[in-house]
Amino acid sequence: MVDRIRLACALLCALFAAGCGTEPAAQTPSADADTLAYESARAEVMPDEAERRWEEIEFLPSYAAGLKAASDEQKPLMLWVMNGHPLGCT
Repeated sequence: MVDRIRLACALLCALFAAGCGTEPAAQTPSADADTLAYESARAEVMPDEAERRWEEIEFLPSYAAGLKAASDEQKPLMLWVMNGHPLGCT
């Protein structure tokens, strides 16, 4: 494991040293182009309003509170129960 880390560090150092002597490209992108590229990429990965509707669900702190609210509103109750580690590391 240590040998792999040393090899990776050596490769990174070599790549960094090789790139230090080069001159910058003749045409560097402007800050506006960078901002537009960032905004475009961000818009692709951020959820829209329809995908964020789950945030509007009122989660109740206990099963008893859920039973009371479901009974009062004449609505079904969803009970989510799981056993084990939330990341599946059991």
